[in-house]
Amino acid sequence: MKKALLLTAIFGFVLACNFVNAANPGRRDIIATHVAEQLTSSPIATVTGTPDLAGTATAEAPTPTETETPVPTATETATLSPERLRLGTPTWKETFDKVNQNFYQSDDDQKRFAYENGSLVMTAKNANGWMSWSMSYHKPKNFYLEATFRTETCSGADQYGIVFRAPDYNDGYFLGISCDGKYSLRIYSQKGMLIPWTFNPAIHAGPNMVNQIGILAHNDQYSFYANGILLQQIQEPTYLEAGLFGTYIASINTPNFTVRMDEIDLWNQ
Repeated sequence: MKKALLLTAIFGFVLACNFVNAANPGRRDIIATHVAEQLTSSPIATVTGTPDLAGTATAEAPTPTETETPVPTATETATLSPERLRLGTPTWKETFDKVNQNFYQSDDDQKRFAYENGSLVMTAKNANGWMSWSMSYHKPKNFYLEATFRTETCSGADQYGIVFRAPDYNDGYFLGISCDGKYSLRIYSQKGMLIPWTFNPAIHAGPNMVNQIGILAHNDQYSFYANGILLQQIQEPTYLEAGLFGTYIASINTPNFTVRMDEIDLWNQ
């Protein structure tokens, strides 16, 4: 009975998933599929992979040391979005000051998610287009969600962003921004993009930059912000119910591409 209760509690927490985002649509050969469950002091993790042969770069996993991880100095700062100013104090926030709170942490040959120095540090180890994400257990329906990210070394189509209205740990909306100053929106399980990669000067491009990304969701209406500036508004009816949210990362150009999420705030509407 105690074991059953423990498993039930563990399943109620967070979970991280990895999938490949095919960087080259002409080479979608699947060479492996792996599903594993790990039951430790952390929540259960389901890992599924279909490695893409288009990715040829390799990377060495970070070597743990006893010294503090250097924190990059951001050369740009974000301004407050109009939604944040309108809504005031958030319903919930995470500043990553306490370990093992709201987001799953993991480390394998493709990715690393870890709480370090007041950030959720996300590393895509290989420049192969592999998408990795970590989810929180909250399930808002109508909301404003805002996260502050800091890039380290990056270039081109290296990307990161927010997952939201996810019906489970394997799907959902992915709002991404890239290191060359573009944004996009897709549903993971669907082919193609709801919003194709689009340049916007509101996004701080390049390495060592701060980007504050916001999402206002009300039924099937969405507004997307970068650094306080409205990027785009759309109507999209696929997922209308309450869903999970989280963050994701994928490297296209830079081995050991690392982004720090310093804070994420939620306002229920």
